[in-house]
Amino acid sequence: MVELLCGAAPPAACAAISFGAAIDHLTGTVYGSAPLWGASAEPYDLAAALRHRRPDVTWILVNDVTAALADFVSAHARDGVRRVGYLTVSSGIAMRTADLTRRQIPVDEWGLQGEVGHLPLMTRTAELAGLTCECGERDHLASVASGPGIARAAERLGITAGITGGEEDPEGTSALIRWLPGALDARDPRAQRLLYCCVEPIAHLIRTLWCVDPHLDLLGLGGGVVTGLGDHYTNELRRQLAAATSYADRGRSQRWLDDRLVCCGPDEVDGLRGAELIGRWDLGIAS
Repeated sequence: MVELLCGAAPPAACAAISFGAAIDHLTGTVYGSAPLWGASAEPYDLAAALRHRRPDVTWILVNDVTAALADFVSAHARDGVRRVGYLTVSSGIAMRTADLTRRQIPVDEWGLQGEVGHLPLMTRTAELAGLTCECGERDHLASVASGPGIARAAERLGITAGITGGEEDPEGTSALIRWLPGALDARDPRAQRLLYCCVEPIAHLIRTLWCVDPHLDLLGLGGGVVTGLGDHYTNELRRQLAAATSYADRGRSQRWLDDRLVCCGPDEVDGLRGAELIGRWDLGIAS
């Protein structure tokens, strides 16, 4: 990874990197990320390695969701918006929030913010209890609501066997991916139930966000699950958020949601552009 990045940077360049892993934004240390470099789960100080190998380059290293947030803010934040969030639902689930009153993306003492995919799962669907997250633990939000989580939920609900004839799919989740959009178009009850079950934890998360932070005036959603399922995902999420659950969550009108919730389409949010914006200190990162 270091060799590839250093080889791509021109002499004395300013290199902005949108990096697909959890990062300590105060130091540039990457936390365990098996999708990038296999089974290793030890923290790796990627920023220090880059600076050591190429001291002539100014390295700006940020998490890809942080970068996406910066780009979302530049495109969608309007006058008077106090805090903006961006939530990605893809192979993993994560969120970042920017405080526009201070022009900062706050992080904790470990340089982190918003690794919400590893929070405990909130669902009323008893059949989905005990599913494993990509991190190896059970009953995380990502265990059900991420891309791989949807595949696990489909298997637990007996949907996968119904669309593959019970045969093992050599491509893992490919049969489900091919089947689900068309089945939702056709209002297949199995597809509708799967969508409800996998959107429900995200709706619970968003209700919680609005409950604890009334100044979260704008929230964007993106990632492969949101863009891949498109209007089906957006409409189900808005339907669930419109329903009242208690006096603390009285449901949100469609007009209210129109003003505060944006489900982004493919390529609408650009992480590289966002990393460059952070590099120009349009939004600073501070603990």
